[in-house]
Amino acid sequence: MSDIILELRGAIDDATSAVWTDDELQDVLDQHRLRVWREPMEMERTLVSASDYEYKVYHSRWRNFESGGTAYFQVEGADGTQRGTADYTVNYIAGVVSMTADQEGSALYLSGWSYDLNAAAADCWRQRASKVSSYYDVQADGHRLSRSQWFAHCRDLAQMYANQARPITVRQWRNGLFDDE
Repeated sequence: MSDIILELRGAIDDATSAVWTDDELQDVLDQHRLRVWREPMEMERTLVSASDYEYKVYHSRWRNFESGGTAYFQVEGADGTQRGTADYTVNYIAGVVSMTADQEGSALYLSGWSYDLNAAAADCWRQRASKVSSYYDVQADGHRLSRSQWFAHCRDLAQMYANQARPITVRQWRNGLFDDE
């Protein structure tokens, strides 16, 4: 989780931890987490000789996974058997699994927690904007301080990150049934 918090700190200009604690950022991130369950990963075919390929690299469509061993991140074969962490390495931020041995085209499935850093960053910038919303411009003795620019900056960054966030989907519920039932 520390890698994800560090990425978020970079997006919200809080590298010195002056604005938010790690626990506060984790609370914001938890509002934007997605449970990925047995996602079929896309395998990367790598040419190793004139006509031979190997299958070692697998990609998730999600990013920013929580690390921490098989408690938070699991790779399974098509038969449901869990692969041990000695069988692969993971780039949790990119959502890429690199197997130590050729999988010969076998399907692999991923389960874990993925976080939407853009949505979390948008929330943090909105919080920061609310804290500086009372700032006003000052002019005295030929000097001008435009403090209101800080509010506009925070608001603009919140909108930018919100535009890059994952779409939110919900199922409509009516009279005790889902609409598609």
